[in-house]
Amino acid sequence: MNQRKVVTKPILSVVFFLVLLFNQVNLLAQDSFTGPDTLQRITLDEVVVTANRFENKILNTGSAIEVMGGKEIKALPVTDFSNVLKYLPGMYMSSSDGMGLNPQISLRGFYGGGEAEYITVLVDGMPVNDVENGLVSWNLIPLNQIKRVEVLRGGSSALYGDAAMGGVMNIITDKAGKPFTNASINYGSYNSYGIGFNHGGNLGKGNYEIFANNDHTDGFRDHSKWNSVTFGGKLKFPVGKNSSLSFSSSNQILGSEEPGQLSKTELDADREQSLPYFRDDGRDQSRYLASLDFNSKINQSTDLGIGLTYQYKDKDDVRTYTQSALLFDNILTFRPIPPYVYDTTLYGDTKRRELTTSQVGLNIRALNVNNDIGAKIAGGIEVDYGSFDSKFYDVFQGFQNDYQNNYLPVDSVGANGDGYRFKTAAYLSGEIKLLDPLKLIVGLRYDLIADEFNSKIPDTSYSKNNSAFSPKIALNLSTGKTDRYSGSIFVSYNQSFKAPTIDQRTDLKQLNYAIFFEDGPVPMITYRADPFANPELKPQKSYNYEIGTYQYYKFSDNFSGEINLAGYLIKVKDEIDFDLATMQFQNIIDTEHTGLEASVKVMYRDFWSGFMNFNYNEVKFSSGENEGRFLKGVPKSSYVFGTSWSPDKGLGLTLVYNGAGSLYLDDENTQELEPYGVFSARVDYKLDFVTIYLDVENVFNTSYSTTGYYLNGQKYLFPAVGRFIRGGLSFSF
Repeated sequence: MNQRKVVTKPILSVVFFLVLLFNQVNLLAQDSFTGPDTLQRITLDEVVVTANRFENKILNTGSAIEVMGGKEIKALPVTDFSNVLKYLPGMYMSSSDGMGLNPQISLRGFYGGGEAEYITVLVDGMPVNDVENGLVSWNLIPLNQIKRVEVLRGGSSALYGDAAMGGVMNIITDKAGKPFTNASINYGSYNSYGIGFNHGGNLGKGNYEIFANNDHTDGFRDHSKWNSVTFGGKLKFPVGKNSSLSFSSSNQILGSEEPGQLSKTELDADREQSLPYFRDDGRDQSRYLASLDFNSKINQSTDLGIGLTYQYKDKDDVRTYTQSALLFDNILTFRPIPPYVYDTTLYGDTKRRELTTSQVGLNIRALNVNNDIGAKIAGGIEVDYGSFDSKFYDVFQGFQNDYQNNYLPVDSVGANGDGYRFKTAAYLSGEIKLLDPLKLIVGLRYDLIADEFNSKIPDTSYSKNNSAFSPKIALNLSTGKTDRYSGSIFVSYNQSFKAPTIDQRTDLKQLNYAIFFEDGPVPMITYRADPFANPELKPQKSYNYEIGTYQYYKFSDNFSGEINLAGYLIKVKDEIDFDLATMQFQNIIDTEHTGLEASVKVMYRDFWSGFMNFNYNEVKFSSGENEGRFLKGVPKSSYVFGTSWSPDKGLGLTLVYNGAGSLYLDDENTQELEPYGVFSARVDYKLDFVTIYLDVENVFNTSYSTTGYYLNGQKYLFPAVGRFIRGGLSFSF
């Protein structure tokens, strides 16, 4: 019965939306308005780079890829990029802070739960994932800097190597053109505000950009403040007749508090509270990124590019882990604490981590285009060296009363180590026209990853090497191209891999557990468990089968519509998971991901659009004791649909509805997180150089959670924010 509810509710919502959408299309199609400003923009005709590592129209790629432009982003009821993620096709976003500022991404069922990431994220082609765990600081780039976002879904190791098992996102900021100046200010619920500025112009024969932003919120829960300062810029100028050199920098100083999870009982009593355990939890982090990029046209058919990148991060992170205490009885078994024991609250263990990382990268790339035979070949070499220095401190342990009334934090070093990860790779990607409507797309990449780690406390060390060949082959068949129609069908197969992260192999912190004795000389002891780390983890490997289609229709001079569909089957070997029972990273044998992704857009001229994204996936164990059951943390369905009226001047309105079906909180599939759906809206008014807007997120004040877990017979959830209201001004000159 629960499965039927999970699937049916999103599908009914989608059907209702499609009926409403096409009714509006039919009504507007009868509009007698005509004029020179008819819709010329065809999204599927857009040129993307991410899909093949060379410029190609979306229609001609052999992958599932979508683009969201800056105008679409500006119409959404959001002011930070992390909350844009829930509106991107193919993605499910959960959040531990409840406001979407610390998101956790699931893409095609790959979900790292905040401990790892399965998507490679680029800013103008430069990787920005953390070296130690692959996570991303999603608000590193402010919205007013973003020109568009390209999302490549599906295993992409043949092009981007390790960590691209779920997909790739490329955030493009290049706005080279006429000079511009933008400024923005907003204020909303929970003392949330944002102030931003960016400016660009010409400098001799080149151009430049600079930006600075400050975003803040007190958070909707106790102990959930968040403050981000970002700044940077870009300088690009010609070098000779056919070459250019560009320098860019993006930097962030972030401070955030973490309110922690709540049990179902605690959440029902007060969803805005934060328990005493988490009184110091949070993060102070500084991150600095810089890149230097040289591009040159060697001859009419060959381009050469050389890039240098540098990243530095300094992080101070406090996190409290809570567990139920256990009772050791007379028959030498563990069982839950009975009511008569003096303290039945959770036992907390607070850890602090100091981490510094430095990362240097070099990439050399070349592209050759042979129009005579309809062929493109891209190739390159990548080298990356990332070093890290990590210290874990034991801060405090105790029950809820201890944290509430007897909190005396200390900093006792529990683990101390340093090391590096060295990555090198070579790749080739190309396409060739086999017949007039048929293209063959191939890719091949070899990666070598070497890890070195030395720990002083405890005294241990290890060296690990992993290597992988990642092939891809795809066929793209054009189904026609006229003034009114364009379409294609693609099929593909590729292999991807993901090496264990540095943290998964080197996280040597040890949790303390409380154990009561029914009879004995002492009533309670603390037991120090094994470290989280598992140096013997094997790389994850995936085998990806995909079929999809892009279809574009022009209903009239003013109307167009797009339908993008993709179906996939992914077989994964040795998928890595964090086992809550053992508190250690483990390979969980084999899994299978199957799914369908659908994206529909309807556009009227250049100011009205309707859209729908629907994802259905089943992620199951395919071996082991849980064979046939679903993996925890991944919803079977997620969806977004909405409509936007966004003229260049005057009144604009965007209405969106996003949600997800239920998801399991445990691998045994006994506990579920309830499905949810949330309405949000933006109303704006555009004048010549200023836009006034009002956002209302979660219009109907729905109570829901996007993530949680199940441990020792109890549900623990991370509540999401209720109704949130924000107003603002943006200026463009």
